[in-house]
Amino acid sequence: MEHLAYDIRCGDFMSAGAASRDLKQHLKRIGAESDALRRAMIAAFEAEMNVVIHAEGDGRLEAAVSDGQLDVDVVDQGPGIPDVESAMREGWSTASSEARALGFGAGMGLPNILRSADRLMVTSTPGAGTRVSFSVALRPEAADQGARPSSLGVVAGRCKECRHCLVACPTAAIRVRDAHPDVLHHLCIDCTACIGACASRALTMTDASSALAGGDVLVVPPALLAGFGEHSVSAVVEEFRALGYGEVVSVHCYEDELRRAVIELSAAGDAPAPLISPVCPAVVNLVEVKFPALIDHLVPLASPWEAAQQDLDGQTATFAVSCPSQRTALLAQRPTAQRDAVTAAAVREAVLPRLAACVQRAPGAAAPAPQAGSADDLLVVTGVAHVLAVLEAVEDDRLPGVSTIEPYLCDGGCFGSPLLAEDAHVAAWRWSAVGGAAPGDGRSHSRARPFRARPGIRLDADMAAAIRKLAQLDTETRTLPGRDCGVCGAPTCAALAEDIVMGRAARAFCPYIAQEEESAT
Repeated sequence: MEHLAYDIRCGDFMSAGAASRDLKQHLKRIGAESDALRRAMIAAFEAEMNVVIHAEGDGRLEAAVSDGQLDVDVVDQGPGIPDVESAMREGWSTASSEARALGFGAGMGLPNILRSADRLMVTSTPGAGTRVSFSVALRPEAADQGARPSSLGVVAGRCKECRHCLVACPTAAIRVRDAHPDVLHHLCIDCTACIGACASRALTMTDASSALAGGDVLVVPPALLAGFGEHSVSAVVEEFRALGYGEVVSVHCYEDELRRAVIELSAAGDAPAPLISPVCPAVVNLVEVKFPALIDHLVPLASPWEAAQQDLDGQTATFAVSCPSQRTALLAQRPTAQRDAVTAAAVREAVLPRLAACVQRAPGAAAPAPQAGSADDLLVVTGVAHVLAVLEAVEDDRLPGVSTIEPYLCDGGCFGSPLLAEDAHVAAWRWSAVGGAAPGDGRSHSRARPFRARPGIRLDADMAAAIRKLAQLDTETRTLPGRDCGVCGAPTCAALAEDIVMGRAARAFCPYIAQEEESAT
């Protein structure tokens, strides 16, 4: 059994929710089922907020985690609840005007805990304080333990050990040891964050061919069509065909059809809200690794690249992908497609000499870039930090009123991939002027492979073993200096502690611990 304790400061709205968020991470570490995790998080957050809003002194949240149950006690020294029975009714509240002005104190705290917990007991003495005790039954999450394809590669000889990749990775999947990056593929989501941070290009897309052999169809991202300065789309397409392709298709038509289908499903109101578009395969991977509770929110449709692959089945097609996750999605759908994917950069380099000899310029004046996701009910989110924040809010049930989300891990969406040469804003501006001339006619498709939770940050497939490792992890973390300097090759001291518990590293990897042990001898 693991015991956790957190202090809660009365009136500290800036730090409110910190205890329940940390508790949620512990439950993810032991592989708790998504539904139980969400209910536990809602109950813990509401109990924590009751202390922040109502208590006159600080409070405390204590939790006991076993392989079958979570027990939580939240105690404060506040004014107490004069009528507990009334407080259980929705809308009954004694919150201050300050709390109400900040959007809290709607009288839903105890009712939400009652709905979320399997057991609830509230004891309160006016003038002395309140104790809220609740329990949530825990079951292990069914996770896909099978090997997944990956498209993030390492060129060890290029590594300068700058460790920028450690900071950039949103899932702490990178280690830098033995003078080169090492990828923990069970955590890797095949995004471009580490590639964009690596100036020496030691991290790249693996097995992406630079040879363009020609074929029936070349599928390209719109950012590539708009990434050749003033050359028109028709001129660029003509040079693509000159590489030996009978047809050129822009994936934007599949993006548009996916957006339309997602908005229609959202309007029907038959699915959990908000719906999350699978437009970005890296975000799909992120949900499967880090937010399994949101898998039901993912729309069960193919990504634009997967839809194009389904449409072109039977034809010789080459896909000029702009990030590793797009290539991995193609491989997951059709494992024999390894040589079908090339980098958009390879296509660009192949046609640049041809275009350099052209005098044709893009006709007409460029128009201002349109806002992505023009539908009124669509929340478009780009960039790792923003996508993580929005997914956290959805997982914690703190994003009311949003029915549809279109997330991209790259800043600026797919235009912002670091594997593309043109600046994202410039490419998007050009695309707004020439996009209507792009070739292709897309459709939305159902997924060939269902979404599945992955082990992710789970410490062990057996929940009891995971709880034991979690206790070891907390102990190891407390003994490390907390500098998060990355010198050990892990992004943080907590990541090094996990490596130690999982047998991937030793405490001596930390130079400060090594110095202390050397001084002691």
